[in-house]
Amino acid sequence: MSARAPRGGPGGGGARPYAIRLDAEACGALLGALTWALGALTILRDRGHAMGDERGHEYHDRLAPALERLITEVGGVRAAAGDDPAREAAVEAAYLQLREAFEAWIQLTAADTAAVAITQRLEEQLEAEDEGGEE
Repeated sequence: MSARAPRGGPGGGGARPYAIRLDAEACGALLGALTWALGALTILRDRGHAMGDERGHEYHDRLAPALERLITEVGGVRAAAGDDPAREAAVEAAYLQLREAFEAWIQLTAADTAAVAITQRLEEQLEAEDEGGEE
């Protein structure tokens, strides 16, 4: 995998690629981690909309495109590595471990989000009732 980084020093200009070597397990783990971060940003954006806080949307809009580019780049490197069933099985196994953890995290987050939304709605109803009773 390679990524572009600004070239430093005098004469600068251009970009110099960084390169890292990943075995199949590390490739799957990296894909899983990037996907997790992208999913978390999406949840943050959606929860922010529900709560009337646009910071989550701003984080998503600023960071998601870079994560999507990295996922695409890792996927391209993976495809360029050729069709090796053993390597693909190792990538998928590592990815699935992170995916399962992410799905468990989503369930916890969804339960938390539902609790917050219900509490907020109940508080709004109580406030409306209190205001109605004061008139």
